[in-house]
Amino acid sequence: MKLPAAQKIWLGLGAAVAAVVLCTLPFLAAKTQKDIVYVYSASPKPDSREVGFIRELKKLGCEVKVNPENKPDKSVAAVWFRSPEFARNLADSEAGYDFIYSEAYYPFDWRGLPKMPVMLTPYREIYEHYARSNIKSAMFTLGVNTADYTAPALADAGKKYPLVWYGDNNRQTSLAEKIIARPDSYILGNFWEKSAELLPAVEAKEKGRVLSQTSVAVVYYPSGAPENKIISPKIAEAAAAGALVITGDNPAVKEMYGDSVIVARADEEILGLAEYYLNQPEISAEKITAARRITAEKLSAAASARRFKAILDWLKNNSIN
Repeated sequence: MKLPAAQKIWLGLGAAVAAVVLCTLPFLAAKTQKDIVYVYSASPKPDSREVGFIRELKKLGCEVKVNPENKPDKSVAAVWFRSPEFARNLADSEAGYDFIYSEAYYPFDWRGLPKMPVMLTPYREIYEHYARSNIKSAMFTLGVNTADYTAPALADAGKKYPLVWYGDNNRQTSLAEKIIARPDSYILGNFWEKSAELLPAVEAKEKGRVLSQTSVAVVYYPSGAPENKIISPKIAEAAAAGALVITGDNPAVKEMYGDSVIVARADEEILGLAEYYLNQPEISAEKITAARRITAEKLSAAASARRFKAILDWLKNNSIN
């Protein structure tokens, strides 16, 4: 039984062993006509990562409109920062290309949709699920806005906070309590009871300032959490800002950062690792420099904009919509 041509294309692209899948698209020749991109933020006001992505798209020559009232037409590529099921709201979209970016760890039910967007996801398993289902998709990570999460002058001048737990109080681990019990530790996150150790940082720039003055930042998620399958925004933010990052067992972090981000094999090791690197500032400094470089090159807003532009160019050059 022969498959339709379009189905062959997307099944081929979805093969994990293929060398030319969307997750490794190269840049193609630059367009003479400026790309028009509508960006719809997750909230009425774009967050730090969305702001960085918008800024970097403009630097690449794109004409970007943020949360426009008018609907996109065929000349427009629209990026929606929404949950996967939002795809059903785009069935009648007239945009040349609709993209949905979601960090939710589940796919959407596409059955019955006459038109499907390109699904952007940081999870390889979700991407491969879409590819097997003949849904246009690509591996994509919305990178850290280094304009907010870097402060070289502060980072190089000295560290004010020896050990910071960078994360929200999710009541799922006793590890945070053990770290917070140390006299040299602080908390950067939400949903904690007010205390002298709780750092009042709400805006991204303030978080970046705190992290730039942090020696060791622990970013932890319980075993089995979806965040352990990707490089979470908090890990990229802390690395970009100049803190030595320690996290739980995470293959994606190991693959991207090597040993410049410390990946504990077991939760019980994290506190001991923090103690070790607090007493090894020269070793920590080398790892911090390497992690900041990797983040800037591969996990920044600039890297995300280049990646998105490459995907869009590939779709246009191959007449896929």
